[in-house]
Amino acid sequence: MKFIYYLVYALPIVMTLYIIPMSISFSRTFDTIEIKALLTKDDFIATSLNFQKTTLTFGEENKICPDNNCFYEFENTSFDDGFGAENSKFLSGTLKIEDKTNSEDNFPVYKFYKLSGLFNLTNQKENITTGEKILIYQGNLLFDTGNEMFTPSKLEYQSQIKLYDSQKKLELIGTPLIIIH
Repeated sequence: MKFIYYLVYALPIVMTLYIIPMSISFSRTFDTIEIKALLTKDDFIATSLNFQKTTLTFGEENKICPDNNCFYEFENTSFDDGFGAENSKFLSGTLKIEDKTNSEDNFPVYKFYKLSGLFNLTNQKENITTGEKILIYQGNLLFDTGNEMFTPSKLEYQSQIKLYDSQKKLELIGTPLIIIH
């Protein structure tokens, strides 16, 4: 009798703990972000690398640009030393992106997201023949509209950055972080 009692009460708990979190994590796999950028050194800060030519690709179900066909521009975006944190870099700037939902004919509407993220060096690859280095960083990239009081809008992506040192090329791939409050 106790076995049936435990089965009736324990089975729903086990299902809640294991099956529901798996369905949440699998349902969000299409919401991804990929940024590729050529970088140039800053005129004033030697360790600062500024975004130049960029491509931005969103996966399906992305909240920033659901149809992956939005006009965008990175403004004052850079990849800098991590403010005293050894082997880390800080990505910061602004993403100006078209809000197709609220745009009308000749009047496009734009959203501005503050970008920020601290990335720690986790791996380095080096071509013995050419000396080419690929530095691999891990961290979280935050997209924030900065209007917390009226319309909170924060999206955070667990990201990996590959920095191709001699080419001054950056590649970021991120998947959403699910934060349960």
